[in-house]
Amino acid sequence: MITSCFQTAGKMLPLRWMACCWLLLALAGCSKDPIAETGPTITIDEQWENVDNLNVGTELVIPVKVISDKGIRRLAYFFITRTANGTTSGTPVYYDSKELPTTVEQDIRFTVQNNLVELVIIAFDGRNTSTEIHIVPKNVRNSPVLSFKDGVRYRESVFENKLLSLEGTISSEHELKAVTYTTITDGVTAPETTVTITDPHNMPFNIGVTVEKGLSAIIVRAANVYDGKAVDTFRIGTVVDDDVTISLDGQQTAIPVVYAGVDNTLRGRIFSGSFMTNLSYAIKTNGVYGAETNIALGEVKDDFPFSISYAGAQGIQAIRITGENEGGITRNVEYIVGNIYNKLVHLQNITLTSALGAGKNNWFAAYQPPYVFDNSTAAANHMMLDFALIKYSATSFRLISAAAWNAGAAYTTAMAPYMTGFTKATYSLVSTNRAGVNPVSFDSLSWDGQLTKFLEQKIIAPVASGGENYNVVTTNRRFNDGLAVGQGLIIGWGSFSPTNNQAFAILIVRSYSVVNEVATVTFDIKFPAEDNRTRYNASAIDYNP
Repeated sequence: MITSCFQTAGKMLPLRWMACCWLLLALAGCSKDPIAETGPTITIDEQWENVDNLNVGTELVIPVKVISDKGIRRLAYFFITRTANGTTSGTPVYYDSKELPTTVEQDIRFTVQNNLVELVIIAFDGRNTSTEIHIVPKNVRNSPVLSFKDGVRYRESVFENKLLSLEGTISSEHELKAVTYTTITDGVTAPETTVTITDPHNMPFNIGVTVEKGLSAIIVRAANVYDGKAVDTFRIGTVVDDDVTISLDGQQTAIPVVYAGVDNTLRGRIFSGSFMTNLSYAIKTNGVYGAETNIALGEVKDDFPFSISYAGAQGIQAIRITGENEGGITRNVEYIVGNIYNKLVHLQNITLTSALGAGKNNWFAAYQPPYVFDNSTAAANHMMLDFALIKYSATSFRLISAAAWNAGAAYTTAMAPYMTGFTKATYSLVSTNRAGVNPVSFDSLSWDGQLTKFLEQKIIAPVASGGENYNVVTTNRRFNDGLAVGQGLIIGWGSFSPTNNQAFAILIVRSYSVVNEVATVTFDIKFPAEDNRTRYNASAIDYNP
């Protein structure tokens, strides 16, 4: 029945008709037979029958009258907008009535959107018979776009009699004809002040306002030659006589990430009611604050940006910034550190072969240089080995964890030549190829925290959320038999039973070949610097084939 609504003579109906069908389905389902009855009468003013020159951002009101002697069950409307792939229908807005009145009068209020193609108005009577009308504007013009510097639209406190500089930009497809600002003080709006237009299409502005008691907002307006308008408001919390305000760029209230082993930068701004006399910072590490480090004061000592450069390290918990001004006021703000990221180890052009013999490296160990081992050196390092490239059969070659030797008789037989002298078999997760692990994603990851987020968002997360629904934490797969150039997989350290993989690496295959029943693979791998092999070796099992 749904097919009969959306198809006619084997052809798909236009998108707006599909949207209409969905509205009808919501009321009474679909019918195989076309609806022949006359629907409600929808009336709008004549001015809306030929619409031209709408400005994006303009608020419109369209009075709509619907009449039907069968009663009116629903009035609805939705927008069709242009996309990169054609058009799309927005979510309908409904006005429903259980009483089924014969006349409905309703104002449709909306703001003109970017890329508006049509406004569709639909009415359904008591029989679920529908009528629709389409308002198709001929020209939708973009309005100016106004933005404050760094997206900051609020300051908690400002200082009386100080000059407050309000910076930002105005961009406009059509020439600007007016830029103004006004202030609100004690609830009273001041007259508009004109700002000189320096560039009719891409204009930076710097508005200076002398702060008075009771100042709560500064409203900036821009209009183009077609009366398309942009309005934004900079709001103020309180006006004070003297104080020190410390703020970070982007209105940050914490430090999301500190990168260990490299210099980190923290930027912000100081506002003060009197000249600053001292500014410093201290770093809290393992529960203790270190010495204060001076921060240079700006040329304008009551309003200036600052920048802090500090060495990232394990154990950093917070950074405290302290400022003092001539008025004797001292303020400090503590910014808590959310995460410490450590650089991933990146090994390149690691080559393994399935061939046995001296100098023919079968095994890889992330935490044991020289990282690759042949049949004669593997046993002495068997507790550090992560996986090997083995010949499973004449046509099957596998990247495999040592702990897979007891997965069945075929594994025991195939792996025995590669495990001569072993007494233990370490466990590693060796995943199937994952679409999310590819050359682009591999190259983009440099830090362990980035890798964790990548696995959570692109691998573990459900497909509907952008992931692959592949839970590497609870997956105990121990081999990959699909090696291919440009394909990637995940290596994990943890326990096999119960399955609990807790640390991970990503691997990307750079080259792979099979010649005369001998496989050779070259790969790059990235993994955390901490020795996760030793940390999780309690999961190793006895080797006794």
